[in-house]
Amino acid sequence: MSEFIYNPKSLFSNTEKEETLDTEFFTTADKADFTDQNGFSRSEVDGESVLAKKNIRKNGSIKYVIRLGNNGKFLNPFSIYDKEHDNIFINKVCRSNSKFKEVNAKVFGFYMEFLNTKNIAWLNNAERENE
Repeated sequence: MSEFIYNPKSLFSNTEKEETLDTEFFTTADKADFTDQNGFSRSEVDGESVLAKKNIRKNGSIKYVIRLGNNGKFLNPFSIYDKEHDNIFINKVCRSNSKFKEVNAKVFGFYMEFLNTKNIAWLNNAERENE
């Protein structure tokens, strides 16, 4: 075949995504299936209760992601205000609550401490460090 008709290195060719070797799902203590060796509340499967994920790729790199709320900030599952906003019809229909943002290890660590301690200072540190 001519390279103009088929070029496997083309920008428009189907490139495979980074294959994930393992994914860890993090949640709050009341919705956890188990607690890992670090004391973090974990879920066995992905779902609505998952607030953060740690993807370990085949090449050895790690991708950290945190769920975002309707306001575009990291989701605070302990806030009464976030729960009120979730019940508004427009938020249920027009805004997705399944958005995740990729973050670095330090921000992920702050957010995990927030989930364990429910101390809002850890959430503020995570948001500040992420900016």
